[in-house]
Amino acid sequence: MKRLRRKLKSSRGLTLVEMVAAAGVLALLGLMLNTGLFMAQDSYNKMTGEAESQLLLSTLADLLSNELRYARDVETDGSGNLQRYTSVNYGRNTTLSLNENQQLEANKRQMLSGGAYGNGAYRIETWSIVYDETARLFTVQLKVTGRNSISNETEFSVRCLNGAVGEEGGST
Repeated sequence: MKRLRRKLKSSRGLTLVEMVAAAGVLALLGLMLNTGLFMAQDSYNKMTGEAESQLLLSTLADLLSNELRYARDVETDGSGNLQRYTSVNYGRNTTLSLNENQQLEANKRQMLSGGAYGNGAYRIETWSIVYDETARLFTVQLKVTGRNSISNETEFSVRCLNGAVGEEGGST
């Protein structure tokens, strides 16, 4: 320490080798800091993306559960896939589909705002809704993908409280 102070006070200063060594150490420290910051930012982006896609899945599951629970006049194709139903919110002959941005629609009306999809950062990759008439049970499968190759999926069931057609009052 005394030697360094003495060198700094002297009029000669530091040698070229000492300056190059100091610059090399500073460059190495800068490189380590840059790598650490890049890794931290990448980790933050992945964790945020994972949380946002899980939040979207949870919101979609809640929305579809509430929508399908009170569905009436449910119509399916031959394999049980939902075709149309009467909705409390969207009326008769409600059909569910995806728009050009892969966002869920009911009767061509967006069910969630674009903000729920991260303003286009996330989209529904695959989905299916199958109705078992005897059990009066909807089985829903959703897969959401987004930036940074983030992908999450869920499967859940919703008991339909109304469902059947043709009983007294038009539905039960």
